Amino acid sequence: MENILKKVQCDVEETDLSFLDEAKKRAGSIAVRKTAFVQEKGVRSELSYKKIKAKSGELMYHYHLCCRNLAEFQDQAEELEILLKEEKLHLDRIGVSIDYAMALPETIREQNRRRDALYFAEQEDWNILGIYPEMQPHLGDNMIGSPASYSLVQKALSAGVTTIGNVSQFFGWDYPEYTDVKQRTKSTLQAIALMAEKKKDGALIHSNLDDGYGDKAGDLGLLIGCALLEKYIIETLMGAKIAHSFGDMFYSPMKRLVFLSALKQIHGQEMVGSMIFANKLGRNKKKIELNTAHMSEHLLFDMAGQYIYQTGHAVTTMANQGLTSQVSSREIIQTLEYARELEGYLPHVVDTIDFEKIDNTAKKVVYRGKLFFEAVLEYLGGFIDVENPYAMLLAVKEIGIKYLTERFERKQDTEIIIADYNLYEH
Repeated sequence: MENILKKVQCDVEETDLSFLDEAKKRAGSIAVRKTAFVQEKGVRSELSYKKIKAKSGELMYHYHLCCRNLAEFQDQAEELEILLKEEKLHLDRIGVSIDYAMALPETIREQNRRRDALYFAEQEDWNILGIYPEMQPHLGDNMIGSPASYSLVQKALSAGVTTIGNVSQFFGWDYPEYTDVKQRTKSTLQAIALMAEKKKDGALIHSNLDDGYGDKAGDLGLLIGCALLEKYIIETLMGAKIAHSFGDMFYSPMKRLVFLSALKQIHGQEMVGSMIFANKLGRNKKKIELNTAHMSEHLLFDMAGQYIYQTGHAVTTMANQGLTSQVSSREIIQTLEYARELEGYLPHVVDTIDFEKIDNTAKKVVYRGKLFFEAVLEYLGGFIDVENPYAMLLAVKEIGIKYLTERFERKQDTEIIIADYNLYEH
């Protein structure tokens, strides 16, 4: 690994960081569109909306739509707009996936299309995301961290999408069709630089920690350590704002609350999250109607977490089928109806939870995470300039998060809370 880091340092010494200045200059010519949602709510941005809702104690809801093309997306979004008004429900934000090919340079997109998610040919296609007054769009997979990060973020911001991820995928995902890691690193940093310049417009860099590190960080402390590493690169070195997310691979309600508390402790009062994902572990694959129980469990405790910690995360509902294009708009509405019923129990549920125990456990998680983060910085500092964002991003990518977590986990020094990721089949 030392040879890899020495090579990284040589690459860094030969690299002119003017590509970051180019991105900052480009930001000046990008106008962040006001989506119909932002206009309807009378706020400056989704970030402003999140802060208002968190402070007031009102819950926000998120749902991920698995549409295979723009026509499907428009049909479902229009149906949801009607049903939400009819049932007097709110779905504050919707996630959508983009076609895998969109993550690649334009020259090789067409031959790599999978046609299982949204594909945008023109800016007008991107703009469709923001025309629905009931729901703010969110873009995660295959955006920031992908080979096409820089161009994609320009399009998304121009369409009014201001919470964009998923930066953890830079470390956790690879693209066999495009293996130029140095250029991918530059594109990712240029995207982050754009987001930093648009911070005043509410730009948030989303990171789903489960996605990037779930199979590489075996306990909650190491996962928080990865969050600290991201926070250092994104906020300290690049001046952008990160919104940490989790939940896909958290089965235990105790661990969900502990991890939320730990995130609040490392971010402080300025924390604004994107969403807490629905738990995917342990769901019934044979009798899917039983999955309402799994959704209800995580919803109650995620609601309780927002009631106490007010981090601005939306809570996520999920239909019994899971993430599939077969879920109807009516089924999505039904999940929100369940959630509304559960809200009535919230004050009583909160009274049954020992939040002092949650916070004290979270402190141990944060302590372990800080030990890992500090050890990684010290180690990397022996080879590279850890205040150079290009050097940091490239070094961590080249040697790998798994190597770092295995080398610096320090089992003997701290109490360990095992993550749920490996407790179930995926």
